Amino acid sequence: MSTPLVSFDRTTAEDDPFRWYHVRDTFAPADARALRETFPRDGFRMVTRTGLAKSYAMYHRQLHPVDEAEADVAGLAGLWRRLVAEVTGPAYRAAVAGLTGLPVGDAPVEVNVWRYGARCWLDPHVDKPEKLVTHVLYFNEAWPARRGGDLLLLGSSSGDDVVRRVTPAANTGVLLVRGEDSWHAVERVHGEAGGLERLSAQVVFHRA
Repeated sequence: MSTPLVSFDRTTAEDDPFRWYHVRDTFAPADARALRETFPRDGFRMVTRTGLAKSYAMYHRQLHPVDEAEADVAGLAGLWRRLVAEVTGPAYRAAVAGLTGLPVGDAPVEVNVWRYGARCWLDPHVDKPEKLVTHVLYFNEAWPARRGGDLLLLGSSSGDDVVRRVTPAANTGVLLVRGEDSWHAVERVHGEAGGLERLSAQVVFHRA
């Protein structure tokens, strides 16, 4: 039996401003490097919305579930295939359930990758009620200060009410438990980022 890719050994539970978990050293160093170097680059589409409701702009690709015609997961590197298989499997579900106390054992799961380039952002919002918990994993080797792109954990629906700021640092991640007060956003990536993109993946468990 192979060693799991994802580790929650260095995870801290936080209650400010709502329940979330900060995960450090998600992968072994060699795996983190290989996943970063083979991060998917094709198959993305720009998703954007502006208006009175939640506004955003970023690039998205869904890795799971996929249509039958996409069963080969279009050029995905071997280690990424292994990661998708792991986070949709029973051992990972058990680890998330043990950590959060949430009933994810039979929950439908969705896996996505995201690229935030210059001027991409995600406005303050609370996740939809059908979501239970979202695990966000970060893949940049480094994320320079003052480039934007931080995850903002908010005390209210106001983007100025920043309680915690989480930099998308290499080989870290967060688990966000959905609640009526779980307001969060992604700070706009500054235009002078010099082509640097914020790279992340999400594993989302939905209510059955």
